[in-house]
Amino acid sequence: MSSNLISKYVLVLCLVFFLEVKASESPLDSIRKTIVFNAGDDGIDSYRIPTLTTSKKGTLLLFTEARKVSSTDKTPTDIALKRSEDDGKSWSKIQILTNSGENAFMDPVALVDKVTGRIFLFTTLWPSEDHSKLKNTAWVIISDNDGISWSKPREITKEIVAPNHYIGGFGPGAGLQMQGSRFKDRLIVPTRQTDGKISKNRTVYSDDHGETWEIGTSAPDGGEYQISESPYNVLRYNLRAGKGKRTVATSRDGGMTWSNSHIDFRLQSSVDYGGCQGSMLGIDTMLFYVGPAGGLGDANHEDRQNLFIYRSLNGGETWANDYLLHDKSAGYSCITQLSDGRLAIVFEASDSNGFPKMTPGNRPPGWMRLDVIILPKEIVNKDTWFNHL
Repeated sequence: MSSNLISKYVLVLCLVFFLEVKASESPLDSIRKTIVFNAGDDGIDSYRIPTLTTSKKGTLLLFTEARKVSSTDKTPTDIALKRSEDDGKSWSKIQILTNSGENAFMDPVALVDKVTGRIFLFTTLWPSEDHSKLKNTAWVIISDNDGISWSKPREITKEIVAPNHYIGGFGPGAGLQMQGSRFKDRLIVPTRQTDGKISKNRTVYSDDHGETWEIGTSAPDGGEYQISESPYNVLRYNLRAGKGKRTVATSRDGGMTWSNSHIDFRLQSSVDYGGCQGSMLGIDTMLFYVGPAGGLGDANHEDRQNLFIYRSLNGGETWANDYLLHDKSAGYSCITQLSDGRLAIVFEASDSNGFPKMTPGNRPPGWMRLDVIILPKEIVNKDTWFNHL
């Protein structure tokens, strides 16, 4: 064999090897993942129910329930915060924004006004002696310096709760500021309210940068949900409907009223505990949904696992793409867009196949953590998806 033929043969082998390696690589290999909160850190039993947002200056702010003595709902809980000024590469020390005592501040929802720079954190206080919702109160905490310092919590129950109703919670997830021309800069907060018997969701909104708030009419459903704007001027909600189902509805009047809802069978969801919260982000006609699709689970582990991101190119009417982000335990999440166009996602995570179920001694330190992953900005390009990166 001539030297030229040998050289060509070696070149072909190298090319084949290179293509095989590239084909076996996953876009996940290039996605940065950072642990921000971990159960047991800073003397806190568990961190749950995250909300993530990007400030006007581009700072990432991650809020979470700090369940002080137990992972169980409505046990003594405060709201904790960490900030990142380098797009999630490093994070500040923990800040505790509330002082609950034996009560529980729950379901934090963050909202940024990109005009004024003001950051809002909404939360519901559950009194330790009454979990009926009838004595719950709604609170807001405000920062005007990029989340470095915060106001004292202020009760706003009478401002945002409908007459003869009670606050069941916010979101959870994040609020949003509308971008379409018709409702430009309207602030949107998802709330869950009850008349004492039936719970329905209501949009709370402000057209004066949070100085005053208006209360929308009741939506057709009640339950944990997220609101997004996609396309511009149209709000969509996505709700945990139980038994692995997701319910969706739209509003064309800025959240004042909602259409009839229907099940979106394209979006998978875990089944245990009546399903799981999911998060959404709208970028004009492009809509993203993030949530756990579920798994097998077993007698000692939940089925909350396999975190997927879905992308729609027509505002959620149909879903063109989906991608598995984390193939182990995955729970509540929140998604935001960084200043440079990339997407950041926080989610409840572990490396087991399903979180340990709530039994005594079954949730040791580190049983759950809050991971933040940064996705490439190419996925907000309509012509690009993970398999094209």
